[in-house]
Amino acid sequence: MKKIKKKKTGNAWALPAYVIGFTHADPPPPGYLTAWFDQEYGGPLSIQFLTKAGHGQFDAIHTQWRGRINMNLDSQTVKKWREQIHWDHSLVIEVSLGSNSGQSKVDVILHVARLARGLTLLTDGTAYDVVTNAYLNPSDWQDQTLAAFLLDEHIQVEQQEKVESGQVWFYTRGLSKFGLDELECLRPRGLSETVVKEILEESAEYVVNHGKVPKIGEAINLLNAGQVVKIVRHRTDQSFGRSIAFRELQWI
Repeated sequence: MKKIKKKKTGNAWALPAYVIGFTHADPPPPGYLTAWFDQEYGGPLSIQFLTKAGHGQFDAIHTQWRGRINMNLDSQTVKKWREQIHWDHSLVIEVSLGSNSGQSKVDVILHVARLARGLTLLTDGTAYDVVTNAYLNPSDWQDQTLAAFLLDEHIQVEQQEKVESGQVWFYTRGLSKFGLDELECLRPRGLSETVVKEILEESAEYVVNHGKVPKIGEAINLLNAGQVVKIVRHRTDQSFGRSIAFRELQWI
């Protein structure tokens, strides 16, 4: 009996990590990116082309880390990004995580951020962080050094007021970069926003360091915040135009 192949479902990893928009006539040749990376980070950055026709799609590899660059987007994809991001750039580059089986997600995400930074500087364009919904002009990028991986450059804590319930919804954006569920909590209006954000930030750091989000009913001991938070619920949300998995935190 012939086996029926299951359809692969889309996920956050299928999305590009960054989209670079610019208005110059041509995207930078891969050699320009290599020269920039080698000067900025010591290299070596090697290029592996994905097709024999043209140099617009390639993997940019440093040690075992791969980032995938696509400069040959069709007009429909370019139009989709322009409409979604609301910018006037006529040209678009996608920067994605390549095939990085067995590699640390922190290292790979840092590598891809470096590539996105380089392309932003080389094109004098604007980078859009797809997961966190953040825009980065050339002057907004930090150095992306190996010595200090700053989680707040990749994960943001946002909030929305829930008028009907008298609560504020706090949530992370960026954990899905690491293949993890986002974190959320509902807190009464009038409480300190700073404290809530610090708890979510430390919780996000905990799950990234451990490589997984605790299961429902399990707790996280946050040493800096002096708080024990508990995972109480798992759900998916469509508010951002795609399905995002959340795990809700509660504490006293």
